[in-house]
Amino acid sequence: MNPRVLVLLAATAALVAKLYCAATTVGTNDVHTFYNFGRFIWENGLLAQYLETREFNHTPIVGWYCAAIYGVGKGFGYHLLLRLPAILADFFAVCVLLRWREMAGRPPVWTLVLFALSPVNFMISGFHGNVDSILAWLLLAAAWQGMRDRVVWCGLLFGLACQVKVIPLLLAPAFFFFWAAHGRGWPFFLTASGTILAGWAFPLVTIPDVFLRNVLGYSSNWGSWGVTLGLHATGWPVFAPVGFLGLTVWQTAIMSALKWGIVGAALILAWRRRHRPPAELPATLLMVWTVFFVFAPGFGVQYLVWFAPLLALVAPGWFTVITAASAVFLFRFYTVIAHGLPWNHAVSTVELMPHWVAWSSLPWLALVAFFLATSVGKKPRAALPVPQTT
Repeated sequence: MNPRVLVLLAATAALVAKLYCAATTVGTNDVHTFYNFGRFIWENGLLAQYLETREFNHTPIVGWYCAAIYGVGKGFGYHLLLRLPAILADFFAVCVLLRWREMAGRPPVWTLVLFALSPVNFMISGFHGNVDSILAWLLLAAAWQGMRDRVVWCGLLFGLACQVKVIPLLLAPAFFFFWAAHGRGWPFFLTASGTILAGWAFPLVTIPDVFLRNVLGYSSNWGSWGVTLGLHATGWPVFAPVGFLGLTVWQTAIMSALKWGIVGAALILAWRRRHRPPAELPATLLMVWTVFFVFAPGFGVQYLVWFAPLLALVAPGWFTVITAASAVFLFRFYTVIAHGLPWNHAVSTVELMPHWVAWSSLPWLALVAFFLATSVGKKPRAALPVPQTT
């Protein structure tokens, strides 16, 4: 069978399966949270939502989208409409990788098929109910435009990724220093920053302190991933609270140290690799993501799609290993919070956390192994010729 047809068939099958799942299940408590956000914003406005609760740590566009799909039918079909953009984003990401293969020879066909049928993306995009797959697709597309020497498109797509969540700002130095080293730092900066500010302008101008506190000040959840999971497992009272509210002084200090360490590492990687050829831009981005996931102070299970397209492109073998580890963990997580099979309505609570949290060590340890392999061994590189602009 023609490789393109095979990949597109796999992607289409996954698309249909995710749509069916999204149409016939409620999803996780994230769906309820976004539903409540959407209803509140529809009735009271975006600014009121930021002022109402610190739990609304999302960008304006996400808030407005939640309100729009609530307003369409006063909540009817909300669980499907919320998940629809992420499901489509997965399909578009496959198309970008397929185009990458056709123009540059990588990634391998088997990797594309595995990515298209990834159980991780099925569980997160099709069932969970969040926007993370959109972020992953836009960042992949931005890297693609960087490979093709299209600075404005790269800046625009990166800026759009920051409209989904603010975490792509961690990759901003990698993009900026890459373009600066190639003599076009200002076009990237102006395009990206202009796109970001255009989407953030309303709350940033009207309630800047609240907006920055809610969105940029969010530190994710203590105790469910990596370093903070290990500290929580010690049983010491000072590390006992979980989540992102009501943490102790020690927990806050450790989370801050980890965050600033990640930011520092991202800056160092971006600066040291700024002169690398365009073919290695995806590898630089992946290295930053790897540092983040190894040392992240907090974690949401849906984050596991962020790096997947870049990992499939740069390191197909490791993509298989980390996808397998992530899939095992996610299956355990969703089965626990859905109180068994089949999944329909899954609610993650602190009481259920002991039944799944140890399983998060599987993808974390796989990412640690990848981090060590690329730190003390051969650095990851796309090993791709720069595609010719057409």
